[in-house]
Amino acid sequence: MSCGLALLLLTMLASCVTTDPRLVAALQQSSVREIRIETAPDVKMTGLFTEGKPDPQLPMVVRTLKTAMEKELTGLPGGPTYARLVVTLHVVDLSTKAGRILIHSDSDIAGTVRLEDAKTGRLIAENPDVVGSNSGMRGEGLGIVVAMAVNAAETVGPEDILAQRLSNDFTRRVKAWLLTKK
Repeated sequence: MSCGLALLLLTMLASCVTTDPRLVAALQQSSVREIRIETAPDVKMTGLFTEGKPDPQLPMVVRTLKTAMEKELTGLPGGPTYARLVVTLHVVDLSTKAGRILIHSDSDIAGTVRLEDAKTGRLIAENPDVVGSNSGMRGEGLGIVVAMAVNAAETVGPEDILAQRLSNDFTRRVKAWLLTKK
């Protein structure tokens, strides 16, 4: 009974969310042709001992994010106005492979995304709160061993595998924003 009531409440709250039709119209009139990744002067990490410091893996994250976005977002949403997508990163906190395995470190990225006319530079739309993440598995007791094994399996691959996962999540969220419907 309580589960059904919670589902009903969640459905009611979800229906209250509206999207500004001007935003939808502006996005639908554009087509991403260029992507630029910037870092804010105060770009920082969020960890206990790294709060406020720039991530040493920042150049790799920027490179990986640009590649992922060019692959997934070029040409979207498909309107006649050629647009430039400008991403300004404020938080970049990429787990190391050892950190992911040993202490189940998470990776986070946050930034502002602007869509501007490629010819005039006029702002078409902006989303100031795009956040991507890639979490490590956690465990307790004997579950710690399982979590470490899963986290180790997640780090198998190229050197930038964790940056790829983080970039893919951020890109997926930007894509959802670009394809916003009424």
